[in-house]
Amino acid sequence: MKQLIATFEKGKKMTCFRLIAAVALGACSLASAQDVLLTGHVQRVSLQPPGAENCPPVCPAISTAHPDGSSTVCVSNAGGCQSMEVKVDRVYLGKVDGETRQFNSRTGEWGPSFPATGEQIVVSEEAGKVSWSPASERDGKVFIDPKRLRSIGGIPTSPKGDSQPVALDVVLARVSTGH
Repeated sequence: MKQLIATFEKGKKMTCFRLIAAVALGACSLASAQDVLLTGHVQRVSLQPPGAENCPPVCPAISTAHPDGSSTVCVSNAGGCQSMEVKVDRVYLGKVDGETRQFNSRTGEWGPSFPATGEQIVVSEEAGKVSWSPASERDGKVFIDPKRLRSIGGIPTSPKGDSQPVALDVVLARVSTGH
């Protein structure tokens, strides 16, 4: 039994290392090219199952047998894929080519997270991670929900962790100073 556990642990460490390396390489290649913060209106939300044309499976279909007799299996709670096309109203950070911007991500354990709404939203993409908040306007200022859009440019949208709406221009001022 101890030998079986040791063989499994050896395979698990190597698999973990490969997974971390793949994630790091993917994040580095996507980070600066796609970072953006914008307001806009959702035009389309699409869902795809894993293995579909634009949604590669997270795990191979079968386990991998190694020469030492151990096997590698993949277990994941990643779901399918989601994409959201947003008609851009205003770009605050980054660059958008054209009138629309498409955002893509895995659906994850809890299912889709992109909104199917006609209301204006604020969308942030940092290092490939997409988050969004409903946008509300008062006195000519755009406000966001800090529980939905927790940080911008690595700066918390609500430094005290409050759940009250936060003015986007106030957050952007902190982002520009790094505080």
